[in-house]
Amino acid sequence: MSNTDDKYIKFAHELADSIHDEIKSHFRQTSNWEIKPTKNNKRPQIATNADLNAEKIMRRLINKNFPSHGIIGEELGSENENAEYVWVLDPIDGTKAFVSGLPFFGTMIGLIKNSEPILGLIDQPITKDRIWGSPKGSFLNNKSVQTRNFKSIDETICAITDPAMFIENDKDKAIYNMVVDKTLYVRHGTDCWGYAMCAGGTIDLVLEKDLEIWDIVAARAIIEAAGGIVTAWNKTEAASDRSVIAAANIETYRYFTEIIESL
Repeated sequence: MSNTDDKYIKFAHELADSIHDEIKSHFRQTSNWEIKPTKNNKRPQIATNADLNAEKIMRRLINKNFPSHGIIGEELGSENENAEYVWVLDPIDGTKAFVSGLPFFGTMIGLIKNSEPILGLIDQPITKDRIWGSPKGSFLNNKSVQTRNFKSIDETICAITDPAMFIENDKDKAIYNMVVDKTLYVRHGTDCWGYAMCAGGTIDLVLEKDLEIWDIVAARAIIEAAGGIVTAWNKTEAASDRSVIAAANIETYRYFTEIIESL
């Protein structure tokens, strides 16, 4: 691994550290959020001051240290997104958990080089858990981790953040019911930590939809560095159609993508 890559890993940690105080100061403060208006009768979205302020802090650091780099953020959009290096930021992934006072959210920081994720970091400032991945490997709290080897489909543990993702049409409902039927169990409410624990070797499968680029870039870099596979349901680029399947091993990936294709 090059010294340049090491430099970017160190900087990703600095970005995560830089927003700890901001996030912790708003955690379990009931005045910290508001409902954002939505179009086409979609479910209401929640906005927090911590999300916005944290992204501003990280953007300032990126602009100061790497002014030629691009940034894509959930809160403040894109700048210089066609640059060779682009940072992808989700200050608080799991906003509902954050607002509910539950420490199941995380900061997601990803780095793309020439359109390919090369670095990802997921940080939990309350529990102080942190996982990151790069060509150097994946590490959870400084300990090297790998995805779980295949045992059997019957032992598959799946993470899905919200079953409401699967109610829009009959095919999505069938996919959800299939996963519930085929796996050992489905764990809901995981947000970014479902992906983190797939890389960490305790979850075998993550299946989600309605995702944006900032929801998956960091997770993809971490899982792939740990030995897993991350794509869209149709095996194209992850989230290219807003769907994602992340699997710990090729056996799990093939089994569930083949069933999805058949439905």
